[in-house]
Amino acid sequence: MTKKKMDVLRTTMLLTIYQELADKTIEMLEKYNDDQLIASTLVAQGLRVYKSTLSEEEFKDMLKTIVNDAEKIKPFFDGKEKTIN
Repeated sequence: MTKKKMDVLRTTMLLTIYQELADKTIEMLEKYNDDQLIASTLVAQGLRVYKSTLSEEEFKDMLKTIVNDAEKIKPFFDGKEKTIN
């Protein structure tokens, strides 16, 4: 398989995973009505995956990247009302 084809497959998989997790997140937000609890759990789970698969240096670099890119994060909610985007 060519590198380009692998990149396309990986991008497709990334978009699929992202959408599935976004859908599940919305489902949990509606079910539990506790955005802080849902968000903190998702962050904790993501960090555990990174901690399990990256070296300590890579993990620290990832945390720096997350902090540095914080302004790029788009909210689920539109404006003051909790209308899910």
